[in-house]
Amino acid sequence: MLVMADLAERYGHDELRISHEQNIILPHVHKSHLFNVYKTLAKAGLGSANIGLVSDIIACPGMDYCALATARSIPIAQDIARRIDTLKLEHDIGPLKIKISGCINACGHHHLGHIGILGLDRAGVENYQITLGGEATHNARLGERAGPGFSADDIVPAIERLIHAYLAYRKSASETFIETYRRLGPEPFKTALYGERRASHAA
Repeated sequence: MLVMADLAERYGHDELRISHEQNIILPHVHKSHLFNVYKTLAKAGLGSANIGLVSDIIACPGMDYCALATARSIPIAQDIARRIDTLKLEHDIGPLKIKISGCINACGHHHLGHIGILGLDRAGVENYQITLGGEATHNARLGERAGPGFSADDIVPAIERLIHAYLAYRKSASETFIETYRRLGPEPFKTALYGERRASHAA
């Protein structure tokens, strides 16, 4: 926060903005200062070029910080981002929006994520339902529930299976996740999540 405040004071007329996608915007920066801003951010570990990519996850505060939440959100988002970093696939995957809500109030707008995650309480145990195909553009659609939820331990492997399915099924590197999903429908992705038998049961 201090790094961002210093940058705003030095280069951005003391102004920072927060987008609805939980990214910080530093306005008013002259082009001649961009490289210095980037070097400062990179030195502080804030220089990742991941906006709009799979690790740029929207998550509500979740059970760690919100009295209404029934499941954690931020740790799940962090676990997914770390797994994607380990796989070194982020730029190959391209634009992919994951959104996580820790309860049915849907503050993370999971229903509008290409991959949405809704955390619920199931008999005192965190359970994460996946929705697919949501989109908050001129083609706005609500995501559809894929099937039974996953435990906190199983949700990251489930997301990884979806990503690998997308990479296997896309026509080319330029076809995004949501385009592949629209072309093929949910069944190949349900199969990736649950296997052949459970996918048909989940439908």
